[in-house]
Amino acid sequence: MTNRKPGARVGQALIGSGLLLGCLLAAPAFSQLSCEQMRFEDFSTVMDAPTHLTAVGAVKGTGSVAYCRIEGYVSRQVGFELRVPTESWNERLLFQGCGGFCGSLRQIEDCNDALARGYACVTTDLGHKSTPIDAKWAYNNRAAEIDFYYRATHVTTLAAKAIVQRMMAKPPKRSYLRGCSTGGRQGLISAQRFPEDFDGVIAAAPAGVSSGGGLHLIWSALANKSADGAPILSERDVAAWQQHVLAACDGLDGVEDGIIADPQQCDLQPDAFVCRAGQQDGCFTKPKIEVIKKIYSGAIGLDGKPAYRSVPMPGSEPHWVPAYVRDVGPPIYYLFGGDFFRYLAFDQDAGPQWHPEDFDMARDLPRLRSMRMLNNAANPDLTAFAARGGKIILYQGWSDESVPPLGIVDYLQLATRTMGGMEKMRAFTRLYMLPGVAHCRGGVGPDSLDSLTHLERWVEQGQAPEQIVVSKLKNASVAYPAYPLPRENIAFEWAINPYPGGGAPLGKN
Repeated sequence: MTNRKPGARVGQALIGSGLLLGCLLAAPAFSQLSCEQMRFEDFSTVMDAPTHLTAVGAVKGTGSVAYCRIEGYVSRQVGFELRVPTESWNERLLFQGCGGFCGSLRQIEDCNDALARGYACVTTDLGHKSTPIDAKWAYNNRAAEIDFYYRATHVTTLAAKAIVQRMMAKPPKRSYLRGCSTGGRQGLISAQRFPEDFDGVIAAAPAGVSSGGGLHLIWSALANKSADGAPILSERDVAAWQQHVLAACDGLDGVEDGIIADPQQCDLQPDAFVCRAGQQDGCFTKPKIEVIKKIYSGAIGLDGKPAYRSVPMPGSEPHWVPAYVRDVGPPIYYLFGGDFFRYLAFDQDAGPQWHPEDFDMARDLPRLRSMRMLNNAANPDLTAFAARGGKIILYQGWSDESVPPLGIVDYLQLATRTMGGMEKMRAFTRLYMLPGVAHCRGGVGPDSLDSLTHLERWVEQGQAPEQIVVSKLKNASVAYPAYPLPRENIAFEWAINPYPGGGAPLGKN
């Protein structure tokens, strides 16, 4: 005889009638948890992303919303930080990309604008600890390279969605990624490799879309290095050359405002400025002109042809000084490019003894292809992402000296052909080229745009961003300012059309 607990027959009757089943289905699987309760939650069984929380704490709002700050890692070593609003979550998740070689979580502060709007926000160190220009962590470490190039972004997204769902008792309705440079690469690779991760992506100046990559960085720096190691072009030379460029190209759009609207229209002839016998003013020595020509042309292969098409454009000259020209100490891209080639560029790492001067066109240019399966963000097949309704907003500055702009232009054109033409491509992807803007932001042009609102409206309401307004701020203290912008902080604005359309100034305050 089987012993039954009191009420068992009643339970059976209810099950038989379906009433209990209906109640169970109607009830939520979990109730919402406080930040304090999240300390004890186990996320080790998250599919493909075993996760452990290392720190959880409530943060009171000081000028922003209150939130729960959650730190942890995904096996084996992908660190992350997640911030979840505790009072007014808007049921959205934003992944904030990082820059350079990443290696920290400090870019979480770039989420402040989104957090204030009710977003939960997450970021990752891409699987290692470093500074943005240090890549020693990748030395003979293929697992770390895989994390850096694509896995860390994916598993952090899986972990963040699971944590938010457990804390808020429901999953995010929408998930977005926003980033520039390495962060832009994160966005494009996510759309290409993991189309289910995000509903929309904002990818600015994405690294990894040009075959030039790190070679451009060391080529441009070495072009300005004399035999004795001193820079050939000085900061003063660059400033003088910039004036010649503006004189030739600034007014091509009908407005002389110090901004080159479309550098593709510029027809510069540097040889015309070589000093003739007895000439000193308004000209340059032949070695200096040769440096200028090498920076504009990019590396030349053994066949005498350019090794890549994405090169610095007219208008980028103000940014050459820290990048390639520095009079004191090596320029930043000599350092960054050096570590890229030592530890990340080749299938077999060159190692710490390698220097940019050691690059050999015959030996090393073909070797760059060996890592493209990992680091390439230029896969033009976005079929799966488009099919599920995903949207991509791309933008880049025409004056970008770090990730030259023709890379994203070429990618858009290749993807357009792959996806079946302009109409099909523009149904889910738009590119905006920002005149006079440097890498990610900065420069003389307008560099602040409310990309997150445009993406929300496109994904959630079907409102495609036809023409966007981009602002130049008088005081630009953060990468992503809160919107709406105070009118008193706006210096001027441009209206930018999707590429291949251009833009025009709206006027100055």
